[in-house]
Amino acid sequence: MIRYYFCFCILFFLVSCQPSTPTPSTSSKIITERFTGETMGTTFEITFLDSTGIDLMLPIQQLLIDINNAVSTYVDTSEISIFNQKDSLIVDNGGHFHRNYTNAQKIYAQTEGWFNPTVMPLVNYWGFGYTEKKMITKVDSSKIDSLLSLVAFEAISSKTTNTTTTYYKPTSNTGIQLDFSAIAKGDAVDEIGRLLEKNGISNYFVEIGGEIRTRGTTSSGFAWRTGIRQPQEKSSQTNLQMIVELKNKALATSGNYENYHEDPTTGQKYAHTINPQTGYPERNNLLSASVLTPECGTADAFATAFMAMGLETAWEIAIKNPDIEAYFIYVDEKGEIKEKMTEGIKAIRVD
Repeated sequence: MIRYYFCFCILFFLVSCQPSTPTPSTSSKIITERFTGETMGTTFEITFLDSTGIDLMLPIQQLLIDINNAVSTYVDTSEISIFNQKDSLIVDNGGHFHRNYTNAQKIYAQTEGWFNPTVMPLVNYWGFGYTEKKMITKVDSSKIDSLLSLVAFEAISSKTTNTTTTYYKPTSNTGIQLDFSAIAKGDAVDEIGRLLEKNGISNYFVEIGGEIRTRGTTSSGFAWRTGIRQPQEKSSQTNLQMIVELKNKALATSGNYENYHEDPTTGQKYAHTINPQTGYPERNNLLSASVLTPECGTADAFATAFMAMGLETAWEIAIKNPDIEAYFIYVDEKGEIKEKMTEGIKAIRVD
């Protein structure tokens, strides 16, 4: 169920459209700042209205480096890599690892286990993890059954003090590994938003790889707008299924139409969403799931979990949760592409 293309290697090319040092003629004016670049194996865009003149380029860069050093499985010395290599880990209660773990626990319970960060060994087996990216040539069902025993998020225990928390693997199952890639990108979006807010910025749009958080309005006073892509292979960012207005909300989308392996002999496609109950890439009629919530980390995790559980179960969970609005694109029994959305999505849809 984890979205596994998560590389926090910082290739940071922040570009501001305005001078970073304010002059007397500009410091009191509201200007639009825009930073763009690459991070987490994808692209980002940060746009905000600023009257402070504070240079936020370096703080944002440092924030992403700090997140990388906490939750990237591609960095051997990160906190999550240390946990995966050892039996326990001590972290700061105010740190990025602890926040991602705590949020993951909540969503694990809310999705009845469909969001499961301990599916990492299976992700690596199927060739979508931090190991060498390659498709398996022959499926070993006994190996999959063995790896399923490591999908045990509830088996991890913890002990918390005033300042730190220690996470422990069970002595009977030390092969458990964590991967926050289905929540950490959205969480990073939230953290950038919080950084902006701490610096007096209340109107902004933050996007990393399609995961978005907005607050306030554009310079014209209108709500921020974004598009949900058509769930088709090789579709561009301009091929949109729907445009929505985001008013102090976050939006995340997960789909199986981009990240997959294809068997060159049989043509069989193996999608990156791994079912934590079966251990196999999930195959259902859902093409994409978009989730609207106040926080992007939550939207990110639910979107991935929805892809794993399928349309019917996802719909039931979405309509029961008052903090979640959802939009699903799926294929019906006739092979036609259909859509299904909650009332909250209908309200922000731009016709």
